[in-house]
Amino acid sequence: MGRKRKRKKKGGKAFPIGVILVVLCLYLVSVYGNSSGTAVYINQEKVAFSANTGEPFTDAQGRMQVPLRAVMEAYGCTVTWTGEDTTLEKGETTVQVPVGKTYLLVNGAKKSTDTAAMMQEGRTYLPIRPVLEAFGAKVRWDGEKNAVIITESPEGLVTVHFIDVGQADAIFIDNREFEVLIDGGNNKDGTTVAEYLKDYVDGTLDMIIATHPDADHIGGLDDVIEAYSVSKIIDSGAGKKTKTYEEYWQAAQDEADCEILYDEDITFDLGHGASLKLIETGDDFQDVNDSSVVAQLNYGEVSLLLTGDMGRTAELGSLSKFEKITVLKSGHHGSRTSSSQALLDILQPEYVVISAGKENTYGHPHRAVLERYFNGGATVYGTFRSGIIVMHTDGATVTFDTDDPVVLSDAGDS
Repeated sequence: MGRKRKRKKKGGKAFPIGVILVVLCLYLVSVYGNSSGTAVYINQEKVAFSANTGEPFTDAQGRMQVPLRAVMEAYGCTVTWTGEDTTLEKGETTVQVPVGKTYLLVNGAKKSTDTAAMMQEGRTYLPIRPVLEAFGAKVRWDGEKNAVIITESPEGLVTVHFIDVGQADAIFIDNREFEVLIDGGNNKDGTTVAEYLKDYVDGTLDMIIATHPDADHIGGLDDVIEAYSVSKIIDSGAGKKTKTYEEYWQAAQDEADCEILYDEDITFDLGHGASLKLIETGDDFQDVNDSSVVAQLNYGEVSLLLTGDMGRTAELGSLSKFEKITVLKSGHHGSRTSSSQALLDILQPEYVVISAGKENTYGHPHRAVLERYFNGGATVYGTFRSGIIVMHTDGATVTFDTDDPVVLSDAGDS
């Protein structure tokens, strides 16, 4: 979803007219006749379709189109038509769906999509994923059931995905229609990260943060930038004379209509009461790790601090800029050189998430830093132990989709 398509080079042999007609017929069938008995479930209840309501089908972009009235009324929306446009209302959310346009208006804000609502046989069909996600629902495909599964999220739910990219970082923040990717793993992880995001990004990826120029943080970002339209890229301002960095930076420069910013003390409004605050800790360090972009997600009473590979030097020089938080993404993959006791005394995190590779050669996470976390009473989770970790918060509480916490014996340097 939201994936950009490469242009094919001109030239080559012309196809006979018969072949073209066959391809055209197959195309029309795929657009207008491919329902394949697809079912739609909303909160475990199957939506009823009939000849009167119309049936779901897959459009030319490979996106599921569903009969508007049948699905949105089953979801609990008030449906209003104005000409060819449809207005859907539920709670405090209003979504306008223009027919034939690759965007939605969510509470008046324009949100790009990669396919459009359409009219067929006098009925309006809409692309199910971007519309339902605009209301905060979770939408997924169940291949075994040949069904679209829709579950209604609690009001204002924000999710953070700590993607398992081995000895690297890739964190994805999903706040309804606003999405942020922080780092993209190593070079080999680029396609994996881009593929993971397609279930969550509709149209434009709002922001990418490249914390610093090490390969295990920016290596996969060129693939992500190529796969999605990106609105903003936040960079640390520190460069590196490596092919990996050059490929990332060239991709960033080539991205059309993308604003490139350097980290400074600034707060971005993510919508629905959530914000992302950048904390400038300085730039003139010998070690590029200390130049990492530091970001804090704030939502209600819950806060998540993400520090890249920032080490002790930058931590101690910026202690006055930090405050008590709920969740800490462990600095530098759980290295003893980060998460100093002085910083932890201020942060007092209830939870810590470590992104590190299983049995990595660096010995991460280090025993000393695990002891610091445990002594402070934090519950610690690790991608090396649980794989992908997803955090959910409604602004008051925090839950994780794993119940397998890290223990002291997980230290790689024990």
